[in-house]
Amino acid sequence: MAALLLAGVGSWLVVVLCGMPMSWPFDYAVNFGFTPERADLRLADDGRRRVVVLQHGLLRGSSALGRIARTLRAHGYEVHNLGYPSTWGTIDEHADRLAAAVAALQSDEPIAELAFVGHSMGGLVIEEFLRRPGAPEPAACVYVATPHRGAMLADLRKNWWLFQLVMGRKAAFELSPGDPIHDRPIRFAGRSGVIIGDIGEGNDSIPGRDDGTVGVDEAALAGAADQLVLPLGHTRIGFAPQTAEQVLVFLRRGRFEPASEPR
Repeated sequence: MAALLLAGVGSWLVVVLCGMPMSWPFDYAVNFGFTPERADLRLADDGRRRVVVLQHGLLRGSSALGRIARTLRAHGYEVHNLGYPSTWGTIDEHADRLAAAVAALQSDEPIAELAFVGHSMGGLVIEEFLRRPGAPEPAACVYVATPHRGAMLADLRKNWWLFQLVMGRKAAFELSPGDPIHDRPIRFAGRSGVIIGDIGEGNDSIPGRDDGTVGVDEAALAGAADQLVLPLGHTRIGFAPQTAEQVLVFLRRGRFEPASEPR
């Protein structure tokens, strides 16, 4: 048992020292395997450049959205699943990094359609980027379990020493609903689809229904083109095949399909 524990700690240290997020082994494993396939949603092979940029959430890395990335690529999209040091900077700083990446993409061949998909805090990073002067108008945005005006749970736990040790004191603190960043307008809501996790009253610290981390009401977005509720927890909703398929549906049709049982 001690040998297994030491091996586990050693593996974790290797991952961290190599610059990978602590969640990388888990994220890679749960995103491996089945990818939804829908012939009716595959893009025409017309040479037009349709780009989707993905942003993961706090404490995670690009592997956390691996299934969504593979699903979109398999249907003809050019996907950029961008990692960023989520616990080391503010949401503004992460948005600056995203702006630089998008500018680099635009310097290549012309982009016919540009869309964004964000899970959890990744959605807030996208929203902040889209507030930047000169930011491109997206064809669509899909927000998955994003607390658009902050998450009460972060407010309740931000003073815990363990929370600060693991999550940091920058972007994690801005998840508090009282942070001024949540007073800023959310642009392009009418082009946005919102996927919300709902496992009932999963967390006693959050009033009403939630996904275990973000409340159902916190993940809702006024004026969104469409909203879909899935019976999935906050982490699982990021890698569930059903989520990947619904992201694809929204990007192609601007609406979600009626939810079926999660796989």
